[in-house]
Amino acid sequence: MNIALVEDRASLRQTFARMLEAIPGHRLVAMFASAEEAKDGIRPGMADLLVVDLDLPGESGIEFIRWLQESALGIPAAVWTIHDGRDAVYAALKAGAVGYLEKGAKVHEFQTALEGIEEGGAPMSPRIARRLLVDVLSPSPSPRPTEDISVREREVLRAVAAGRTHKQIAADLAISPFTVRAHIKHIYRKLQVMGRAQALQRAREVGLIVDR
Repeated sequence: MNIALVEDRASLRQTFARMLEAIPGHRLVAMFASAEEAKDGIRPGMADLLVVDLDLPGESGIEFIRWLQESALGIPAAVWTIHDGRDAVYAALKAGAVGYLEKGAKVHEFQTALEGIEEGGAPMSPRIARRLLVDVLSPSPSPRPTEDISVREREVLRAVAAGRTHKQIAADLAISPFTVRAHIKHIYRKLQVMGRAQALQRAREVGLIVDR
């Protein structure tokens, strides 16, 4: 199986490459640091499977998977992430992901998952499957995230709501665009959302943003 990876962290790209080297019959054919880079670089027939992180700079992994399924590329996507909450799992599967794999899974777990995808299944790491089952059987409301969002993150969030670009936010706050992207990733994680639209909606629901 030829596999391409979409993951923004270089260290995790190296980890993934080493793990795939240990699995016979599987080859890493391409790596991309963002959804935008993957859109520019992926070609029909290049890979049999795209493995996608959810927390990507710019367009989220969920948005990229949705785009991929709507494209004519015909390449399935599996998620590789630290997110194991019910909302993240549901969003990924609804977007069209054919598997949901946890970062930190053992090589044999990853191999079993890849074999399951090849056979037409939709595998999940055991811990994610157990967590999903617990959430379904005993749902509980998510805590309000307002106390977790820092002052600087609130500034970034308000700027995003105002339609400012990453470069504009960086200039306004005298920080680098890389730092802006990091803040946005932290905001997505704390609000338990997968993209800009969801983040703004959630922020309004909990009072982090008040439309005037």
